[in-house]
Amino acid sequence: MTAAVAAGAGAAACDPVEGNMSTSAVAITTDKMGTRELERQHADVDWLTCTASFIGKPRKASDSDKQRDAEVDCRGQSDDDKVITIKGRVTEVRNGACVRGNLTAKVGREEWFRVDALGNCDHTPDDDDNDDGGNDDGGNDDGGNDDNAGHEKPDPSPTATVTVTEQPDEEPGK
Repeated sequence: MTAAVAAGAGAAACDPVEGNMSTSAVAITTDKMGTRELERQHADVDWLTCTASFIGKPRKASDSDKQRDAEVDCRGQSDDDKVITIKGRVTEVRNGACVRGNLTAKVGREEWFRVDALGNCDHTPDDDDNDDGGNDDGGNDDGGNDDNAGHEKPDPSPTATVTVTEQPDEEPGK
C-alpha cells in the first residue's frame, strides 16, 4: 500500500479534481479503508492497489456546482493467492478516513462485503488522541448494508506480552 500512496501523492499535481474530491483521494482512501475492512473480516491481504476515474464528461467549473461521482477499481491478492477486488461508485471522500458510495469486495469468487461507506465517515481531523486515522470502529462505520457473508467478528482487542530478562549477576529490580 505504501507504493500506492507514494504513486498517488506524485500524481496529485495533475490529478483531476471535482469539488474537493480527486481521483487520487478516491483511490488511496479506498485502498486504505478497503484493506482495513477486509483484514477486520479475516481476509489476509497480501497487496491491494486501486485506480479511480470520474464518471461522465469533464465539465467546466462554471457548468455545475455538483461534483461528479468516481468509479473505483481495486485489484489485489490474499496471502493464500486468491484474487481480491473492490469495485464500485464513490460519491464522497472525507478526510482520507472514509469513502461513501456503493462498493463491493470479493475474495476469490466469494462476495466479502457490500457497503455504502468504508471507514469512519464521522471522523473529523484531531477528534481523537490515537493514530488510527480516526478509524475507531474497525473501518466500517456501520456503513449501511454490511453483508459480511457470515465472516467471524475479530477479537475485541489485541493482547500484549511483556518479557523481562534479568542478568544472573544483577540484583533483582536494579
